[in-house]
Amino acid sequence: MKPLIITGRGVRLARLLLATSVLLLAAGCAQQRIRDEAQQALRSGEYEQAVRTLEGGLKDHPDSALLRSGLIQARGEALGRLVAEAAAARAAGRYDEARALLDRARNLDPRNARVGAQLADLATEQRQQAALAEAEALLAKGRAEPALRAIEAALKDNPRHAGLLALQRRIEIELRQTRVRAAQAALAETRPISLDFRDASLRTVLDVVSRNSGINFVLDRDIRAEARITVFLRQTRVEDALELITSTNQLAKKVLDPQTILIYPNTPEKQREHQEQVVRVFYLASAEAKGAAAFLRAMLKIREPFVDERSNMLSLRDTAENIQLAERLIALYDAGEPEVLLEVEVLEISSTRLTELGIKYPDSFSLTPLAPDGGDDLTLGNIRGLNRDRLALGIGGLLVNLKRQVGDFTTLANPRIRARNKEKAKILIGDKIPVITTTTGTGNFVSESVSYLDVGLKLDVEPTVYADDEVAIRIALEVSALGSAVKTSTGSIAYQIGTRNANTMLRLRDGETQLLAGLISRDDRSSASRVPGIGDLPVLGRLFSSQLDNGQRTELVLAITPRVLRNIRRPDANETELWVGTDAQPRLRLPVLAKAAEAAPVAAAPAASAAARAGEERREPTPAPATLAFRWLGPAEVKIGDTVELKLDLNTVASLRGMPLTIGYDRARLEWQDAAEGEFFRRDGATTSFSHNVESAAGRARIGVLRNQATGASGQGTLLTLKFRALAAGPAEVRLDQAQPIGLGAVTPSPAPTAPWTVQVR
Repeated sequence: MKPLIITGRGVRLARLLLATSVLLLAAGCAQQRIRDEAQQALRSGEYEQAVRTLEGGLKDHPDSALLRSGLIQARGEALGRLVAEAAAARAAGRYDEARALLDRARNLDPRNARVGAQLADLATEQRQQAALAEAEALLAKGRAEPALRAIEAALKDNPRHAGLLALQRRIEIELRQTRVRAAQAALAETRPISLDFRDASLRTVLDVVSRNSGINFVLDRDIRAEARITVFLRQTRVEDALELITSTNQLAKKVLDPQTILIYPNTPEKQREHQEQVVRVFYLASAEAKGAAAFLRAMLKIREPFVDERSNMLSLRDTAENIQLAERLIALYDAGEPEVLLEVEVLEISSTRLTELGIKYPDSFSLTPLAPDGGDDLTLGNIRGLNRDRLALGIGGLLVNLKRQVGDFTTLANPRIRARNKEKAKILIGDKIPVITTTTGTGNFVSESVSYLDVGLKLDVEPTVYADDEVAIRIALEVSALGSAVKTSTGSIAYQIGTRNANTMLRLRDGETQLLAGLISRDDRSSASRVPGIGDLPVLGRLFSSQLDNGQRTELVLAITPRVLRNIRRPDANETELWVGTDAQPRLRLPVLAKAAEAAPVAAAPAASAAARAGEERREPTPAPATLAFRWLGPAEVKIGDTVELKLDLNTVASLRGMPLTIGYDRARLEWQDAAEGEFFRRDGATTSFSHNVESAAGRARIGVLRNQATGASGQGTLLTLKFRALAAGPAEVRLDQAQPIGLGAVTPSPAPTAPWTVQVR
């Protein structure tokens, strides 16, 4: 082996390589240090500092892949965090903070399209928030229509702004209700009128009504000029008088504005020409749209509804009267499906009693040949010397049995099943046993199939929930246990299954528990081991025998308790009984007795002159009954989250038995809590029926109170108390939309106009 000789040139080369390695190592450590500093700045939220650190490092190390990848990663992570923080600030309404964060993101990457889009959306949302504040200010001043126009202009930028859409819907609902109430007030003239015309022209009668009620009439060109009518009315409301005049002369009417009514012939052609059409879309929550369409077709004369089974939607296009009737019917039909919680307890009680007493004597002995001394095995040669010393005797031992076993076993299953009305629910607590079946076909083709047997506790229930909170339950109970396996001649395995089942039908009250028991299985076995002959003796034989008594008893018990979670609401009489006008002119109207004359009589002087010119007789009206008045009592200002208690007082001189009411409230700022009956109708110890139904989506509540006895109450007192929770800042309003007093006499007083109650929510 030759020695290694290093020349001077080699030494210089080695030194150069060593220095280069040291420099590369130092540069790598510096790059990693820069990368770590940038990461620390990122974690601290100093995104700009992190980017500047990496950019400065790249100037010193332009070929560093570590710093270049770190810069790309840091810039992307910083942009993502800034945009996410800006989105959170924007959602919380902190627009200045969101803009500052987006400006930081744009400085990091000026050409980033996402940041530019976020800035544009933020500017749009700020403009829409300003428009929302302007609309709320206009609405607070009572200028609903300018507020609506401001909202419509703002929605052009972003038609999905939640706040603008909610305020738009609220204003449209309030305007619609205001217009509907104005139209109803024009048609519901409160002053009674008396008409007495014999064979008078239609124009003369309408002229008298117009001059005494202030209602203008426009006659269709096809109304016969020679049309003549005969009418005798005493103290009848103008609306009822017009209804009788038009319906008895094959005419129909249409409200053109609050003071003008169009009269036209009641023919299909004229109805298509003059009747307004309304499109109403119903999204049903519980009932099926197809069934609701059949229900409407059976109850009303309407056009064929459009049904969308995908969204469970029903759409109608018909007259306003038919649409109003359909709304009431759909509200009754679309009732929630009843649900019930069934609490089931299944107990399998097993008891065993085993007794084994006595003496068990040997019942056999055995003789075994032994090999001779010095030999290991017994052979044919040494068997000739077999004697009693080479026969081993085997006798079993004497066994005394003193055994007593007692066992009690309880298997408990306590499932809870929530089921809808008239829908089956099933429970299986056990195992699925596979059963393999082998099939041999032509050509020795063999196939196997696997089926499963359910073994254990199987329970099938089908509840039917009734309106009186009683539940009828169809029950099928089966308890099975796996027995021994049976092998067929073909090799297939079958199992012996022991089963016990019960099927019944129960009707229980809500919370009532019913026990089903008596499924008892009893097995008693007795066996004895005795010495032949002496063991059969009556008394002495017990000393020469051993007796085994084994008894098993199993009982199955089922306890079931229904808990009604949701039931159908039983509507009030004023909801289930609808007066729908005539077959030719269907419309929702009140019962006849509740629409008697209600106010001061119409002035009679102009009518008398008209009747005199026509040669007809006219009689003076009778005095009208007194009106009744309502008054709201509640706070003028509350805070968000507070519970607002509001009372409605009633003052009347007439004797009233009941009062159905419709209350409207601002659902955007008030949340319905409860309604309680006041003392007005419960005076003198009277018992009453009080009910209320809230339509939260529409901001409306229907309340009814009625004395159970045919007695009345009068005077002044609290009719009911309402409770709301304040949700949002701004003025909130509660209105008395409708009141239908139920009097004891033929004439019922008319409610005086009631101003709404307004509270300022801070």
